[in-house]
Amino acid sequence: MDPQQQPSEPMAVVLARVPDGVPTPEDFRVEHVARGPLADGQVRVAVRSLSLDPYQRSTLGGRHLGDAPVGPGDVPPGRSVGEVLESQFPGIAVGQHVLAETGWRSEAVVGGAGVTPVSVPDGVPLSAALGALGMPGLTAYAAHVRQLRPSAGETVVIGSATGGVGAVAGQLARLAGARTVGIVGSEEKAKLADGPLGYDVVVRRGPGLADELAEACPDGIDAYLHLGDQETLDVVMERLAIGARVSLCGLMDQYNGSAPTRLRAGAVMAARAEVVGMVVFDHADLSAEHVARVGELLASGELVSLEDRYAGLDQTPAAFARLMGGQNVGKVVVDLD
Repeated sequence: MDPQQQPSEPMAVVLARVPDGVPTPEDFRVEHVARGPLADGQVRVAVRSLSLDPYQRSTLGGRHLGDAPVGPGDVPPGRSVGEVLESQFPGIAVGQHVLAETGWRSEAVVGGAGVTPVSVPDGVPLSAALGALGMPGLTAYAAHVRQLRPSAGETVVIGSATGGVGAVAGQLARLAGARTVGIVGSEEKAKLADGPLGYDVVVRRGPGLADELAEACPDGIDAYLHLGDQETLDVVMERLAIGARVSLCGLMDQYNGSAPTRLRAGAVMAARAEVVGMVVFDHADLSAEHVARVGELLASGELVSLEDRYAGLDQTPAAFARLMGGQNVGKVVVDLD
């Protein structure tokens, strides 16, 4: 589309009601919105690909770190790759592809200082700036280099092994020479983990997990990236090797309203384990290193980027419900172009 040509009716997804547990598509609605004026220092961005992420669930009726609470009638937060339609900010040109905090909209007016030009290696889609080269990828990279710190021959277990964060973390651990074990919730995800993602062993979440992990990790678990539920965390903690490192990265069940996640203190003590909370904003200093390293791996094909793609802003509620229900396979992206 010609960057000067603006769609006649911008659209937005708003919260219709605060979800009770796992969100449903009926918790949202799509509305027409007025196109606001452009002030000095601002840019108008047409969203091309919108990122959906688990953290957004905790903003619905509540607060997630620096994000404001989202109430009925409000637009949820969200990061997008978009095309600049108009610019009143020096250095940001019409037609340029940028990364911006737009929320769940087809078009947004944002401050130019908060817009970042998108650059990806040749052959890598621009949407990778939302996934492997974006916040999920930085989360995985920071957890890998600063918290999990796997050595060759160690056993690394990744919860939500095919998700936006887990898929990158698992591949980084494998490339470091570790033996990787992926936890998945379906046969479809097991095939992806065992295939393109290259996990050494794949186990299923659920009542048989303890037995499967005992077989998969006979010498214990040296590092664990937690992205799942309380039951999975309990099982893994009982299999930790001496000196294990645990990164608490995602609390999917808690986002959906379950009881606060708790650690088995005795298991931590017995393993002399190091347990660290992961907040990606603490690791912004790794951004350039992350993009350079993971971008190189993507370009060479040594690391693959899984994307769960949807077409059209009206698919956002259903896509988000699938994500928060654990049904996504890879980084969830909604394409509007």
